[in-house]
Amino acid sequence: MILSRRTLLAGLAASGTGLPAFAQSGPEPQLVPIELVEDTLNLPSAVRLGHKHGDVIMIEYFDYNCPWCKRSAGDLPALLKAEPDLSYVLVNFAVLGIPSVTAHKAALAYLQLHGPEPYLDLHLALFRLRGAVDGGRVLAEAERLGGDRKRLEEAANTDRTAQWMKDTLKLGESLGFVATPSFLVATQSYAGGMTLAQKREAIAQARG
Repeated sequence: MILSRRTLLAGLAASGTGLPAFAQSGPEPQLVPIELVEDTLNLPSAVRLGHKHGDVIMIEYFDYNCPWCKRSAGDLPALLKAEPDLSYVLVNFAVLGIPSVTAHKAALAYLQLHGPEPYLDLHLALFRLRGAVDGGRVLAEAERLGGDRKRLEEAANTDRTAQWMKDTLKLGESLGFVATPSFLVATQSYAGGMTLAQKREAIAQARG
C-alpha cells in the first residue's frame, strides 16, 4: 500500500517477501521539466555514484521495503561497471509505511556521517536483508559496517534529517512519483521497475 504524503510526514514526526518478476516491457518515459531534475540533483540527501561528471545522469527514487528496488540494487554494481561514463544518483524516498520512514532516517544518518562511497555498501547490504526493513535493522547493519550507533541515532533524529525527507517527498510529489522505484534519465521519467537491459536502453536513448 502507498501511504499518503500527509501520513508519511506524520510518521516522520513520530518517529523476505518473494520478489516479483519485472514485466517484459519497461515503463513508458514521460518528459519532465529540467528544473525538477536540477532540484533533485541539488537535494543534500542525493547520493552520487559513478562518474562525477557523467555524460548521462540517472536518478533512482527508492524505498528500502520495495521488492522491485531490491532487484534494482542487485543490478547496480553491474550497471556502474557496464556504464563507466554514467552518473547515478540515489534518492531515499520513504513511501511504503512507517518502517520505511524509520529505515530511511537511519540510512540518511549514515550518509551524513560517512559520505556517499561507504553509503553504497550499506545500501546494498540493506537490500540483501529478508523481510521488512526498519530503523533498527538499518542501525544494526550500519554498526556492522563500522558506524557508531549512538551517533547514528542522534543524527537520525535531527531536524536536518527530517527536513531532508520532507524535501524529497515534496519533490517526488512534484514529479508525480507515487511508488518505487521511479527513475529519471536526463529529462525523462520512468515510473516502475526496469531491468538492467531496460536501464541501459534508456541511457543509450538519452545519449542519442
